[in-house]
Amino acid sequence: MQANEFQNSFGELQEREDKWGKYLTFSPHILPPPLTYSTELILALSKADLKLGKLSGIGHLLANSNLANLLLLPYLKKEAIMSSRIEGTRISLSEFFLTEAKGNEEKFPDALEVMNYVQAVNYGLKKIDNEPITLELIKEMHKILMKGVRGEKKLPGEFRLIQNWIGQTNSSPQEAQFVPPQPEEVPRLMQELINYLNTDDRIPLLIKCSLMHYQFETIHPFCDGNGRIGRSLITLYLCKKKLIIRPLLYLSGYFETHRREYVNLLLNTNKEGKFEEWIRFFLNAVETQSEDALLRVAKMQNLREEYRQKTQSTFNTTAVTKLIDSLFMNPFITITKIEEILGVTYPTAKRLVENLVQVGILKPSNDVQRNKIFVAHEVLNIIEF
Repeated sequence: MQANEFQNSFGELQEREDKWGKYLTFSPHILPPPLTYSTELILALSKADLKLGKLSGIGHLLANSNLANLLLLPYLKKEAIMSSRIEGTRISLSEFFLTEAKGNEEKFPDALEVMNYVQAVNYGLKKIDNEPITLELIKEMHKILMKGVRGEKKLPGEFRLIQNWIGQTNSSPQEAQFVPPQPEEVPRLMQELINYLNTDDRIPLLIKCSLMHYQFETIHPFCDGNGRIGRSLITLYLCKKKLIIRPLLYLSGYFETHRREYVNLLLNTNKEGKFEEWIRFFLNAVETQSEDALLRVAKMQNLREEYRQKTQSTFNTTAVTKLIDSLFMNPFITITKIEEILGVTYPTAKRLVENLVQVGILKPSNDVQRNKIFVAHEVLNIIEF
């Protein structure tokens, strides 16, 4: 990180000396930065607002529906996969669903990281029903995220007390692409960020959300897990500000697809102090992922209704209806799991599976085990692809 690269930055460079020798760190200014609303930025904001408004309307329709939980959980799991993948976790959505169906997530580090992410976001969403987004909430979510996984010994739930940096593995801070603020600066910078989130400065909320994410990732307040917590805060902020009624929007899929651009834009915004390109990228992510969620929700609704009609005319049992609903939360299932979900005997659970195989809703998966696993392939295709 060279001083001449940050001459027009939104922040200041500070010199630090420790066991690594002398090097520079970057501390961002207080939000908001000066903003110019170009025609391109206004158009991007308009498109994002329009798509997000439609998605929020779907959230209103689902607000008092059992269908909401069936749709929300698989998308949260997909977000957890994508957000974790940006940080190097390597597990597919179907692999996670399969591991979850077997009930052994804790045996696989990648699956446990994903499960922790889901739990952290759910915890945050419940807390903001009656509370603002606070430093304590962010720390609590981080503690849940890091439980039992890599980085669990790196101060889970606490801001870092050491210097970190972003660069190649085993690189020094002198060689790093970016060196965040010094640890002594983190509490102040994070409090300023929280103050900004809770201040009405008349900046459009989607733009404000993009600034929040930029600032959080620049501060990099934790020893590990910064990217995942930073991306989870996007959903929390949008829900808290009522831009979406239900947490149906997740941006990590877009960030993962455009990972190099995502990382470079955050870095270049630090260097140049120009925010428009980053904000437009963020708004494009909102527009794209809102459209994606709208299409998938519609497909899920239609498929669920198709399954209900198909089974009611053939079997017409409450147990089958409940079983179908469970498949929308995890399309992989075992006979033993059905016993647990429905509170029925093994022969009854086996007969229910046979019924769903008969009408084409379930198929045996490729996972060959004594306790055979079945998959609702059409549900999986909608969620995963």
